Amino acid sequence: MPRLPDRWVQHLESGTSHRLGGCGADGRPEICRALAARAGSDGCIEVLLAADVGRAVIAAVQATQRVAHVAAHLGTNVALQTKGSDAQVLPARPEHLELLARCRDRFAEVVLRHGVSRDQIMNVWYDVDLPLLRCLRFTPFEATDQTPGRDSGGAVELLT
Repeated sequence: MPRLPDRWVQHLESGTSHRLGGCGADGRPEICRALAARAGSDGCIEVLLAADVGRAVIAAVQATQRVAHVAAHLGTNVALQTKGSDAQVLPARPEHLELLARCRDRFAEVVLRHGVSRDQIMNVWYDVDLPLLRCLRFTPFEATDQTPGRDSGGAVELLT
């Protein structure tokens, strides 16, 4: 099964901002902010999002199973885009709360330096109870380095 190189696996949990995109059967694009992500030992990527904020993306992914995920680090501008065609939307499990807290705290370390308030981080973006948290899981079939610069858009070779 394809999987990300270690450098990019670590990037997902390094304080990055996450975006999810999909399009429904009609081709209409949808995008939302996600909260956390990780790559498992099986190569699958799990992205956590709030069900209410991600309602349109969830519906699009459920219709097509196609997803795009971007993890960008505000402090370094390093950005990774991954795409999947087998995405599933699942209820989050209790163990996802640890991932959520870890990613929230690392993200806070980055954005507090850029004028975002702790209240906004904790009470607006990350105020999600487990019943309202979803896990979007997919196998990456393509990954690109979207870090600004001359190599932007270059392929990230997935490991097998």
